[in-house]
Amino acid sequence: MIRVVAAVLAVMTVLCATACTAGPPRPEPGKTPVHRQPPEQPFGLKWDGYQHPPTVHDAVIESYGGGGTFHEIVWCAVEPRPGERNWWLDDRVVGDLVAYGYRVMLRIRVGSCWASGRPDAERPRVAVSYPPADTAAYEAFVRDTVTRYAAKGVHLYGIENEIDAFTSWGVDPREYQAVGRAGARAVRAADPQAKVLDAGVASAGYGITVAKALLDAGRPDRALAFYRDFYAGRGDGGFPAANTADDLRAAFALPRAQRAVMAQDAVFELDREGVFDIVQLHYYAGWQAVPDVLAHIRARVPAGMPIEGWEVGAYWPGPDYDPAPHGTETAKLVTLLLAGGVKRVVYLPLNYKSAGALAGSEHWRGLYGEDNVARPAKLVYDTFRKHFATGAWHPVTRPGLAGGLADQGGTTTLVLWSTSGTPVAQPRPALDADRPIAVTALPGGRSWSWTAGTLEVGAEPLVVTFPAPYADALRWLEAA
Repeated sequence: MIRVVAAVLAVMTVLCATACTAGPPRPEPGKTPVHRQPPEQPFGLKWDGYQHPPTVHDAVIESYGGGGTFHEIVWCAVEPRPGERNWWLDDRVVGDLVAYGYRVMLRIRVGSCWASGRPDAERPRVAVSYPPADTAAYEAFVRDTVTRYAAKGVHLYGIENEIDAFTSWGVDPREYQAVGRAGARAVRAADPQAKVLDAGVASAGYGITVAKALLDAGRPDRALAFYRDFYAGRGDGGFPAANTADDLRAAFALPRAQRAVMAQDAVFELDREGVFDIVQLHYYAGWQAVPDVLAHIRARVPAGMPIEGWEVGAYWPGPDYDPAPHGTETAKLVTLLLAGGVKRVVYLPLNYKSAGALAGSEHWRGLYGEDNVARPAKLVYDTFRKHFATGAWHPVTRPGLAGGLADQGGTTTLVLWSTSGTPVAQPRPALDADRPIAVTALPGGRSWSWTAGTLEVGAEPLVVTFPAPYADALRWLEAA
């Protein structure tokens, strides 16, 4: 399970190991990436943007241009004393992200200092945030921020972050609503093109809120199954194991669980009011739980409101971590998100660095380890970028199989796996032999051309490129 307390600080410290200290930064030599504007595509990355440039992974970062990434602008870091603003570090980070060709989302946070009527934080960029002491001054700062970065091509903004986490938001989550309204109003005043994202509640909280909703609806067996699937047995996360409905009720009574419920209620209420344009999904949990989480969100926000996965990854602490299953789970997680209608996936983190990290070991598993060796999840994510840069996704509904289909015009690309793990034999469709069907097995990446016979679909995902329109591919899949 993801630890609610200290979770956000741990992640952001990993991504902000050296530059998130108090005091004005000094310019350092470094090559700025050449500005490029590749076509938009749904796969993004989050790395330590304070590296300039990130030489080890520069080519990898560049290859995901057109995808999404984000950066946090903290008022107390930019303006540690009234009227004394230093934008240099944020300008450099945002300039690099834009130059790589990413669609950048800026989270605007207050932090802890005079601006929130709180003591100065030692590390202002990763400090707990509080409501502004002066709403008019806050709106002016947001307008100035948006005006500054809209001129650089940034038109996506979030207001605060994970208000259910004590390390992100220092007061009652219900106090966020006034800040969310003021922040969104200021963003739109400065940039009519802008889209505003909600606060992106912490991944861990969905295990509580969705299970509670299922139990309240009279579905105790489903609530227990979801709770187990979501947390996947990876740590206590501050929430106890649950084997009965009474165990769930005991978990729901914990203060941190009640805070998660309050935070989601506060954010979803603003979504329903139209304060925000996009639901910001954070998800590091079990892939099996994705459909229930998406259904839970959609039942609480306006119909058709976009959901974008701005933080997606794998929480897997401890010595039992295994890179191969991590790759398999990444393939299934990304597939179910996209097939479930999520419009964007940003994998976090690209790589793990122990220097400056709050956690003494890796908890959120990167596409690279600290040794900078690519893991199977990296190959999986690259395969998705290669095959699914375009396409309208649909879920697989055939009994015995799971996955998704991407309608790409004259071609349909599928991701398939067996729900039971027992291989399911798929006969080759009635296509001419000179129309090859390409197959790639994940997470290993072995590829071949399927020219005859049957395709055995087992527990490991297969990417199948079907050289025919979506309707034909769907008929083949459902008739087999």
